Parts: sequence; C-alpha cells; structure tokens
Amino acid sequence: MSVAVGARVNEGRETSAASGVLLAQARAALARRMPVLAEWFAETTLAEREAPGNRGLEVFREAGGCGLIVPVEISGQGASAVEALQVQRAIGAASPSLAVATVMHHLSIATIVQIALTGPEEDLALLQSVVEQNALIASAFAEGRVGGSTLIPTVSAVYDEDTGDYVVTGRKKPCSMAYSMAFLAASLDAKESEGGRGRKAVGLIPAQMPGVSIEPFWTSPILGGAESEEVILDGVRVPAALMMIGTMQDPDGIHEMTGFLWFGLLASAGYIGAASTLLERLLHSPRVDAATYTPIAAELESAMAALESVAAALDAGERGADISARLLFIRTALRTSLLRVASAATSALGGIAFITDPDIAYLASVLQAFSFHPPSTTETQRSLFAYHRGEEFRLA
Repeated sequence: MSVAVGARVNEGRETSAASGVLLAQARAALARRMPVLAEWFAETTLAEREAPGNRGLEVFREAGGCGLIVPVEISGQGASAVEALQVQRAIGAASPSLAVATVMHHLSIATIVQIALTGPEEDLALLQSVVEQNALIASAFAEGRVGGSTLIPTVSAVYDEDTGDYVVTGRKKPCSMAYSMAFLAASLDAKESEGGRGRKAVGLIPAQMPGVSIEPFWTSPILGGAESEEVILDGVRVPAALMMIGTMQDPDGIHEMTGFLWFGLLASAGYIGAASTLLERLLHSPRVDAATYTPIAAELESAMAALESVAAALDAGERGADISARLLFIRTALRTSLLRVASAATSALGGIAFITDPDIAYLASVLQAFSFHPPSTTETQRSLFAYHRGEEFRLA
C-alpha cells in the first residue's frame, strides 16, 4: 500500500487556500486544537499517513488529542461535540486510518468520563491520572449492544482474594491502536469468585502488563495504519484500583449510550472527511462541472448538517434513547450516501485519473468500510423499527 497509494510526490499533501471552503472550517478546528497534527498532515502524503507503522498516533498524542473531548476540569481540552466533529472530519480527510483508530480512544474516554462523573471519587481520581498521562486508550467494549441491556461483556475478571487483583481473560479483535495503546478499556464480567455471580464493570488494563499480547489480524491494506490487530488477555492481573466495579449499574443504559453517541458522531465525521478529500479532487478536475459536483457534495453536506444537529443536542445535555435513535437513522442514511459518493466521484473523475492517482481507489475503498462499524445493519434496522413502534430502544 505504501508504494502505490499517493505514489506521486506531491499528491495527498494537505492543501490550504487552493482547496476552497469545503474543508476550511474542519481544518481550522484542527489547527486550533491540534496544530502539531495539522503541521504533520501538511508535510506528508496520504500514502505516508496510511502506511502501517506510521507516526500518526504518536503525533496525535503529542498534539494533545487524547484529551480532546475530556472536560477541562479533568485536565482535558473540553472541546464541544460540534467542534470535535469538525476536528474529526479534518483528521479523516487527511488520514482515514488515524480517524478510525482515534475514534476508539474517544469511545473509551467518553464512556469512562460518564462513569467517573457519576461514580465514587476514586473513579474520578483514576480518570484524572490517565488523562494527565496523555494516554491512548484502546477499546474492548462489547460493541453493538446498546440500550437497556447495557454492556454485555465478552471479557471475564475473577477476583483473587489472596492478592487483591482481578484475573482478566478474553480476546478483542479487531482492536485499533493495538501497538500504540497505553491502556485497554474493557467491559468486564467481574466476579468475586470463580463461578460466582458477575457484575458489569470497566477495567483499565495497562498495555504492558504480563499476559497482554498482540497477534496479527488485519491483513487488508485498507486502513492498515489503524493498528487493528487481535489483543489477547491471558490471566492478566489487574489491580482493584484500576477496576470500576459496580459503576456500570446503569439500568437505562445512559452512560453506554452517551459513549456510543460520541462514537457514532466522530466515526461518521471521519468517513465524511475521507469522502471530502474525494470531493476536493472533483473541485480541481477539468472534467467536472457544477452540475456534476453539486449533487455529490449535497450528500455529504446534508449528512454533516444532520450530525451537527445531534452534536448540538449532545452539547445541550440531551441523552438517552431519542437522541441515540436520531443518530442511528443518520448513520443508516450515511452508509448509502458514502457508497453513492464513492461511485459518483470515481466515475466523474474518469478512468485516467483512477489509473494515475491511486489515492482515488484507496479513498473509494475506505468509504466501503463505514458499513462494517457496529452496530450491524440488521441490529440497527430492528432497533429503529421497534423504536418507532413505541417499544424500548435497544439493540439485541
């Protein structure tokens, strides 16, 4: 991939005034919040930013991205959901792999923030220390099971009375940021003894602890820079201080839904960013006129406006089923919109551009991946159909 995508020396580098206003707001938000990352984008090609082992996650961390959506009072940047959308769109436009990886960090941190703010003081102190470390947090949540049933853990934790540790066992694949993470945030079925009754919990597992290992999983060159591999937890001893036991007693699923609101908003914005880079190719192509460009752009701008309305509601304090359902409807529409954008843009640019600019094929392939993020199409359709019939909002 690194040889083919963006192989021409100047292709894929970030642009400024020459790109017009399409991504101006997004790039301005990124430059304001993470100037170091914006500079790195300007100095590199798409190929360099998407290659496995690239410096994207390192630069994101150095730029302070780990605390983007963390409240200021917990040492974060305190970006609003509306502003975070713009930042993530800019990241997705420059590096879809980095957008995919970092949205999993934001999912983890958003969920932990919700738990800590309503839990005991020790949970808040734990969160504060992690934020101050500027740590990347990978996600091992049971994705796709949102709503009244709360998180259904796929990783187990059994308390060892002799040592005061929890022994954690399980697997997560794919797990983005597998090589760069400092912590793995895992939803756990925590038991006080082997065979005992489990309680939902969240554990912050240091990546360097004995028993944590990584095995290759992602073999596709598409989004290869996201470090999405398999993380194995084999009898990992996690101190009780790193466990949020009982804090997931969340019968209405509000904490979980809030985390997935952030995930859905930022994941969608990242893919809109990738599609926006294709739109920039259209803007500067002599083959493309206004009548061709405008309907394609309308797909993305309408989706972004819809996301911003949900983000504004989130900033205003709205939580729960109604806002979560609205976002799922937007994500459902965006799935087909992105496919139409990919097809229409590549067709409008023409065969010669497709042949001579490998970035076009790469970005079109990236847009296909949006449909693979949880919840699945079937789960989403069932949930929204039932919700509009007046039933409880949840994903089975």
